[in-house]
Amino acid sequence: MKKHIFIAAASAALFLTSCNKEKKATDSTTSPDSIATKSSDSATVAGTQDEIVKSTMIDAKGKKLEASFNNNKETATIVFDGETIELKAQVTGSGIWYKNDHYELRGKGSENELSKDGKVIFKGIK
Repeated sequence: MKKHIFIAAASAALFLTSCNKEKKATDSTTSPDSIATKSSDSATVAGTQDEIVKSTMIDAKGKKLEASFNNNKETATIVFDGETIELKAQVTGSGIWYKNDHYELRGKGSENELSKDGKVIFKGIK
């Protein structure tokens, strides 16, 4: 009898927890790990239902890195030093990780790094 009560309680807890996670995921309109540093806004592109999150990051020298994250397509478009760079999302345990053949954007919160061919070319300030 105790075993049946325990199983029923555990099942109810799992069910309620999974419902809460699903609700949080659908209600959220922020970027992965709240990547916004100086200014950020989110917008839906007309007719596509894609969730686009824009962010501007600044390094210690005042250089800007502008990023647009398409959460539905799992892509990021980076504009840095006049160059537009398309990156694809990668699996990470925490934070963000986007890359292509030459560039890689990693970070968490306002601490982000853009690397080109393994060399860090941008490091966002806290």
